[in-house]
Amino acid sequence: MQHVTGWDEFSQREPNVVLALAGMTTLEHLLGWFPSVGVDLSKMDMIAQDEYCHDLIVPLPEAKWYVFGMT
Repeated sequence: MQHVTGWDEFSQREPNVVLALAGMTTLEHLLGWFPSVGVDLSKMDMIAQDEYCHDLIVPLPEAKWYVFGMT
């Protein structure tokens, strides 16, 4: 199992994903992109941390998970 602890490490391991995410600034952008990389939108989860912050948990193929922190 691989653990990614920060953006720098993630950028090194997943440069193509970083390039794809570079121009995305909204949840709408992410939701449009996810199906193209095999994300089943029905399996995502969003957790409210407080009234301003949410974590979007996204299952990807190959047993990978991405978590997007949003404010």
